[in-house]
Amino acid sequence: MPGGAKKDLSAQQARALLGTVRPRDVVGKTRRRLASELIGELVVIDKKIKTAKQELTDLVASTGSRLMDLTGIGPSGAARLLGDIGDIHRFPSRAHFASWNGTAPIDASSGDQNRHRLSRAGNRRINRALHIMAIVQLRRDTEGRRYYRRRLAAGKPRWRPYGH
Repeated sequence: MPGGAKKDLSAQQARALLGTVRPRDVVGKTRRRLASELIGELVVIDKKIKTAKQELTDLVASTGSRLMDLTGIGPSGAARLLGDIGDIHRFPSRAHFASWNGTAPIDASSGDQNRHRLSRAGNRRINRALHIMAIVQLRRDTEGRRYYRRRLAAGKPRWRPYGH
């Protein structure tokens, strides 16, 4: 909207803003009607998202899992982890789990030069859920952020998501 509306409007905010628009020509009235219909669709979608989120929260809680207590893991991520991993004890070690989900670095050393690169293998859905969790923990004041800062202070290289 040319008037300077923010980009991330809720359906309620958009409806209130649209209520202030009084077009006079046919084109403006058509645009307003179409915008009103889109807002109605957003309301339905928002309700579906809220219902799905509550169902996933209840489902994860029914397993006795405490995954959602971790910073950066919501109902969707917890359900994904539980569904794909199943019993964590099926992995004999942390390294085996890291290899399975694609978070274990791959040796790319040559001669005297020791290097590692990111793995593109493994379960990409789990890798993504863990990546989101890491990003959220770095953005907030968490133990994950404190660990990262300790590693930087020890002279370790800066971690850059997506290779940037």
